Amino acid sequence: QRELLKPKVRYSGNMHGNEPVGREMLNHFAEVLLRGYGRVDAITELLDNTDITIIPTINPDGFDRGEEGVCSGADYKTGRFNEGDRDLNRDFPTWREMNNSIDNMYLNRQPETKAMMDLILSEPWVLSANFHDGAVVASYPYDDYRDDQKQRGIHKTPDHQFFKHLASTYATNHLTMMNQSVCTRWWFEDGITNGADWYPLNGGMQDFNYLFSNDMEITLELSCCKYPRK
Repeated sequence: QRELLKPKVRYSGNMHGNEPVGREMLNHFAEVLLRGYGRVDAITELLDNTDITIIPTINPDGFDRGEEGVCSGADYKTGRFNEGDRDLNRDFPTWREMNNSIDNMYLNRQPETKAMMDLILSEPWVLSANFHDGAVVASYPYDDYRDDQKQRGIHKTPDHQFFKHLASTYATNHLTMMNQSVCTRWWFEDGITNGADWYPLNGGMQDFNYLFSNDMEITLELSCCKYPRK
């Protein structure tokens, strides 16, 4: 049974199967928490006061198709898409569906999307992070523009300053995220970006969390190469 007033935090990774750095990091994170509980004061305090859920992989079928050492790829063959040949981070309900019934929102979604929707909508999450690869940056909502908004630049949520604070907190504590020479494919001031300002996407999980639940989710891109060698 959930303990009242104990904040629920969620970490998920490997939504794109050929982006496994977050998957590996979350597996190691779970081991650190398990081994450290009762031995390391900071870990014990964290687990005593925070309800943490870890989902190392959202797209295991895509991971099976991914190939170590391949730094790009955005289709079924390379492992980005799930077994249903869909990009899971384009498969979630958007602001356009906010007035739809729950049943209608689930229509024609992929199994992995439905499973994540069930989880997101069933618990009072406070914070979450979803791990990706292909850049080194902390990204925050919105990822998409409204039809009546200008289709470029930062698209702010009502909680823009808080989201920016979350992204900045991660970036400033990361060893290399603020170092633009680590991943020269992109340039991000202070290691953070608004999702829509980077590139707009429709149907992302980050915006779904914010619009359809209490959850404040950011996206953490961990590696310039999508599937780096060990």
